[in-house]
Amino acid sequence: MPRLLIQQSWAVLLLFTLSFSVCAETDKARAEALFQEGMTLYQQQYSSAAITPLEKAASLGHATAAYQVGEILRRRHTYITEEAEAFYRQAAEGGEVYAMLRLAKQSKLCGTLRQCDYDRERWLDLALETALPQAKTGDTSAMMAVGAAYAAAGKPEKDFEWVERAAKAGDAFAQYWMAIMLGELGRGFYWTDKGRREDVLAWLRASAENGFPKAIWKLSVELKEDGRFQEANKWVDFMGKTDYFNALYNYGLILLDGPGGMFRYPEARPVEGLAMLIALHRQKGSSEVKLAIDDYKETLDNEIISEAEALSESLLVDTPILFYLPKFGI
Repeated sequence: MPRLLIQQSWAVLLLFTLSFSVCAETDKARAEALFQEGMTLYQQQYSSAAITPLEKAASLGHATAAYQVGEILRRRHTYITEEAEAFYRQAAEGGEVYAMLRLAKQSKLCGTLRQCDYDRERWLDLALETALPQAKTGDTSAMMAVGAAYAAAGKPEKDFEWVERAAKAGDAFAQYWMAIMLGELGRGFYWTDKGRREDVLAWLRASAENGFPKAIWKLSVELKEDGRFQEANKWVDFMGKTDYFNALYNYGLILLDGPGGMFRYPEARPVEGLAMLIALHRQKGSSEVKLAIDDYKETLDNEIISEAEALSESLLVDTPILFYLPKFGI
């Protein structure tokens, strides 16, 4: 073959390879952008709107997006439909551990009119084989997945061990979940209730200091329950800086109630409290928030209400209000 023709052939091949690589990277970036868009909507509890960008991301090969589509469909029907199963399988084949675990729980989640023949043990084994190597490198998300896999396998001691590892490695959600396991679920052995309580608060504080909004809200509540109002109200102030619905809603109520409320907040700040509720209602349209606004308006003078309405225009502007739904929830 003439040298010029050989060179031209290599040039064409190189150009094709580079073009393919660029397209692949573009698709990957587009899939990730669609996934993030869908997850923001999902965390706002707009599942019907979230499913469209998530399906598009899944069609571009995004495994976690496929898992989330499966989750939305499962929740919509309360069991795994054939359509949901297809998305779970796509996600599992793409390495998404939680999809493998969904397929391993078919006895509870498969529709009664379907023949569900998933190999539960195979999916559990594959979940562990996938997550364990990553967890052993220090990946805390993988550690949590390993914990979930052991929980699904009926090995609570191993589940606890891996969540604790992730928490000690600084994972904010793992720290929050340790507090839930020790407190609400009664996991772990303690000689005294006091010792257990101290650890619950310590894990909540670690998670809150890492900025996890659900931990900030729960820590303030737990400290209030212990009568530690000064510490509780320190965290109340952080609640108003989050994007977590429950934290923002209760922040508004606490400011409105002031010293006479359950948190004994040092001073009533009705303008700020009502403004937060008005802004939150503007963003979410929650009937619960609207009811609270109407109730408080009956006790406030018109000047305070007017100031609050004006202030609310500058609050939560372009801020998606999230619910922090767990990745592997019920």
